[in-house]
Amino acid sequence: MYGENAQRRRRRGGESMMQHRNTGGLLCLLYLFVSSSDAFLSNNSQKSCYRGILLQSTAAPLRQEASSFQSLEDFNAHLERIAEKCGSYKEPVIARAAECQKLWEEEKEHADAGSRSFQPDLSSFETMLTAWSKCTQTLAKSRRDHIELPMDSSSDGISINVYTPLDAVKRATALLLAHPEPGLSSYNIIMDAWSKSRVAEAPDANERLLRRMMEDKTVEPDTNSYNLLLDAWANSNRENSLEKVTQIYKHMENLREEGNTSVSPSIRTINAVLHAHAKHAALLTKQNDFDEAHRCAAAALEILREAQRRYEETNDPEWQPDVASYTSCIDVHSRCGSYKASRTAQDLLEELKGLYAKTNNGNYKPNFRTYTSVVTAWSRTRSDVSPKRVEELMEEMAKAPATKPNARTYTAAIQCWARARDPLKAKQVLKLLMEMREEYQKTGSKDIQPTTVTYNNAIDACARCQGNEQQKTEALKIAFAILKTVELDESCSPDNNTYSTLLRAVTFLMPSGDARNKVCLSVFDKAKKQGLVDFMAVKNLRRAVDVSTMIRALEGNADRNGSFVYPDLPPSWSRNCS
Repeated sequence: MYGENAQRRRRRGGESMMQHRNTGGLLCLLYLFVSSSDAFLSNNSQKSCYRGILLQSTAAPLRQEASSFQSLEDFNAHLERIAEKCGSYKEPVIARAAECQKLWEEEKEHADAGSRSFQPDLSSFETMLTAWSKCTQTLAKSRRDHIELPMDSSSDGISINVYTPLDAVKRATALLLAHPEPGLSSYNIIMDAWSKSRVAEAPDANERLLRRMMEDKTVEPDTNSYNLLLDAWANSNRENSLEKVTQIYKHMENLREEGNTSVSPSIRTINAVLHAHAKHAALLTKQNDFDEAHRCAAAALEILREAQRRYEETNDPEWQPDVASYTSCIDVHSRCGSYKASRTAQDLLEELKGLYAKTNNGNYKPNFRTYTSVVTAWSRTRSDVSPKRVEELMEEMAKAPATKPNARTYTAAIQCWARARDPLKAKQVLKLLMEMREEYQKTGSKDIQPTTVTYNNAIDACARCQGNEQQKTEALKIAFAILKTVELDESCSPDNNTYSTLLRAVTFLMPSGDARNKVCLSVFDKAKKQGLVDFMAVKNLRRAVDVSTMIRALEGNADRNGSFVYPDLPPSWSRNCS
């Protein structure tokens, strides 16, 4: 299909771009991308009036009366100030976006009625779209970072059915589709919102928006449009995401080679492709397909090297690899879990540091994500050198504010020690936890705050201790100290993994007998009371205790051999399991 489309386009090489676009060649390509209908876009594809989409009422602590705007410039500047607030965690972003929309609607109504000296223009419209786009992105980021946004504090309130990133981006899309003549920037603003919304519908929505542009005689997709489509696919968790990204990138290259001046891939495009490789590698490792993950890493490295060759040959700054290029390539290698891949990740970091030292170009400066990806690579590598490499990297990171380790870095370091064969690794893990807590108490930064996942990994590291009896006893004491810490931590609490991992620690670190039975029974009772008994907790309990203790712990929900059927256990025991 791609080859046939290319041949048709070559035969029509003398035709204008507008004629070329309307012949259907590009549409054929986009139809390949689309396999199911997007109900929302289909239902809202007709040009319609704005008033049907929208607000039942509005609250506007920041609003000026419409009559107070002296000029279009004054009006647009005010819209821009409101839109800017839609990107802040400190603002009720849904209310701000709704306010921006309502103000635009009111001013447009007045202008249409002839009671204004100016008419809101396309820039006004796109600023209002930007408000909803920023709102979408802020809602998505706040969910990902577990940050609660402030509610609207105005007295009259806003009655709008927007609660989630999906609600917000759908609202923005409806506004776009209702406009009689949206511009290229209008489309790209909404495609950007979809690509950053991190919702499952994003790739399909952006494909349909791109196709709609191609069907429209007044706009033509540009490089940014295609890059935003790439972003939507690269950020998705679909199994075919990498395949789609590769198809789109190849199509962009074909358009460039055929003389389409509107579409020209750049390092921005390459970074989206590399990001898709990183996401795909993560999926492969979850499936334990490490051979394919290594092939994915090799492909990513070749893409990076090709971009470097292109930059060296053309000296085109649009093709200059940057820190994002290297970080994504490192991220792919961090998924492989082998010494060779981790060594490549380390070498890429050193290469990037060398480029920055040589050029003093900020685009080459490694950031905390770059370092953390290398730390993660070593943390997944079963090698005696891994802990030392991680320790060196974290010491290097601590020297500059921009690269200071965060909670993810520390969690990766703890995982590294968990895989190490050092009999004293429980002490090393405790040291890392203490560093985290001290840094958090000193700075108050949530970026360094230990999470339940951090604590669970620390308990897991203790459970893996293979030293002598004294070292195992010490590791068990540290594991219980960690449990006590997470129980007292106001920012998080134990989950089902905490208790199942602790039961495993008791199994490995205590000799069988009455003492172990009592300890396990106590831990299991805590899990029951908190509704955190998952299947692994019961399975680990069975490994740790004798039959009579097992029957007692399950309160008769086991046969005389201690066997159990998990679904038959009281639902209250697992009511809070994730």
